Amino acid sequence: IYVVGQVTEPGVREIEPGTTLLQAISLAGGLERFAATKRIQLRRADPSTGQERLYIFNYNAVERGGAIQSMITLREGDVIVVPERRLFE
Repeated sequence: IYVVGQVTEPGVREIEPGTTLLQAISLAGGLERFAATKRIQLRRADPSTGQERLYIFNYNAVERGGAIQSMITLREGDVIVVPERRLFE
């Protein structure tokens, strides 16, 4: 998988089958200070059509004890994008 943006150690990661999005962020060293924690993106190409799907992940919701999205299991070729926080975000 690929992890880019506001994480401590962006780059390519080899992961074990069953690794979740939240675990992958941890493997990338965690979120940087200015990460947009409500707008983390998972970009995944559909193997049959090649079309990209975009999923939005809210890390803040996980911190509050919710969000089933934290259990998204990653696949080969997935890209996690952690954008930079906006001024009043």
